[in-house]
Amino acid sequence: MKQFLDMDPLKRKELQQPGIPTDSVSNELFNWVREARVSAKALANKELRISIKGDSKEEYPTIKKVINILQKQKVNKFSLVTSMRAAN
Repeated sequence: MKQFLDMDPLKRKELQQPGIPTDSVSNELFNWVREARVSAKALANKELRISIKGDSKEEYPTIKKVINILQKQKVNKFSLVTSMRAAN
């Protein structure tokens, strides 16, 4: 983690990041989201703001699976983020 955070932001963006598994038996993403929400509340006494980042290559079922995981925790307010291309 330290090496990743110390990287130049442009190199960090190029690095292939697999993300947190959504289809594991233990449902890792559910646990990560829950613990992040608990930590945000404990440390800052604020609700965690959640964003889902995707692009045109992302498949709808993957995004829907993430939304379902959030809704199981009664999280219905989140942002959908896409990257905009620079005009040439």
